[in-house]
Amino acid sequence: MIHYKPSISHWIFPPIIIAILIILLIVMSILRFIKCRRNNTPFITFKNYQFYEKNYDKIKFYGTFVLFILYIFFMNIIHFLPASIIFIFLFNVLYSGVDKIKLCFNCAKKGSVKNSDATKSLLISLLISVVFSMTIWFIFGQVLKTTLP
Repeated sequence: MIHYKPSISHWIFPPIIIAILIILLIVMSILRFIKCRRNNTPFITFKNYQFYEKNYDKIKFYGTFVLFILYIFFMNIIHFLPASIIFIFLFNVLYSGVDKIKLCFNCAKKGSVKNSDATKSLLISLLISVVFSMTIWFIFGQVLKTTLP
């Protein structure tokens, strides 16, 4: 029997997500085993092994980790909704390209902000972050009565 306590209801999802990740890991391992068996190659090999792709985008890669850690930290300080709006916006900006921010600020200095594609991209990112965060907050916090961190 499941005992439901609203004060800890947000802890329902991490075990579910961990179970899904374990299942996916098992499926990936089985597929890798089958592929290695067909090609007659070893399951684990370190010869010519490279963890990252060559010329990977370091800003996006490390920026993701930094933003994620800051998101967790700020969620405890300013709570779920404001932290989610801010950090989803920052993730959108990071993945749409940091160069667009520079372009937007350069356009702002020149006074042509209204016609800039970069400004449009930033406004869309802001809209996405607000709508997405409020939708998640409403569905989980209000409709499903799940506490949010």
